[in-house]
Amino acid sequence: IIVYGTSIAQGASASRPGMAWTAILKREFDRPVINLGFSGNAKGEQEIIDYISSLDMSVFICDYDHNAPSAAHLKNTHFKLYSTIREKHPELPYIILSKPDYKYTEDCNNRRTVIMNTFIKAIQSGDKNVNFIDGASIFADDEWDACTVDGCHPNDLGFYRFYKALYPVFKRIYK
Repeated sequence: IIVYGTSIAQGASASRPGMAWTAILKREFDRPVINLGFSGNAKGEQEIIDYISSLDMSVFICDYDHNAPSAAHLKNTHFKLYSTIREKHPELPYIILSKPDYKYTEDCNNRRTVIMNTFIKAIQSGDKNVNFIDGASIFADDEWDACTVDGCHPNDLGFYRFYKALYPVFKRIYK
């Protein structure tokens, strides 16, 4: 399993390394995880896209919304990352995440639209192995503010909710 993402994917603010959502998934499904979580620096650069696409993987998780400087930057990189990986791994289960601390602002709406457009284009092209997890659903309930240490980075509860959001997709993949 290859995870490309932000400090959230990296596990920042977990009380211990084993509480990051990537570690919980690794334990639950007994699969090796290569965690390419780059705190502040996952921006979909072409060199990283090329590197990731060269890796042998059974699942790819794309989660770099937070590190993209703008929705325009996401628009220039997000689908390109998907199509580059899809070109080398046409049947690979591909999971797209949007940021979990969704605020109903123009910027958040624009970012989510870009990410959704990648998913929609993938589906329209016939991709049956692409999944979208809306980050807005991860912390969505009365205790959303109990899921982070700073309004952004998940604490152990927040990481557990990430895991719970991803679990059904992984259960289907590894049935």
